[in-house]
Amino acid sequence: MTDIQGLIDSLLPEDLVVLRQRGPDQSLDRGILDAIDRAAGGPGEGRGYYVVRGSLIPQERRQYYLREDVAAAIFASSTLEGATGADT
Repeated sequence: MTDIQGLIDSLLPEDLVVLRQRGPDQSLDRGILDAIDRAAGGPGEGRGYYVVRGSLIPQERRQYYLREDVAAAIFASSTLEGATGADT
């Protein structure tokens, strides 16, 4: 079972910045996949938080994306952070 909020809380702030800058429908590069894996507990542990779109073969050409509910939570939390009244 995935713990989306736990993952978000475990990502490094700079990893969250990169994810948010690139948008919810970004293709995840190796660095972000590694960051998600680390936040989820280690190598390969983030697989429940991202999915492959398109062909699975060849493996080196797979494109990974955040699961829709994970992307929604990451981008909702950035909206909430911006709504804290710090702008006033």
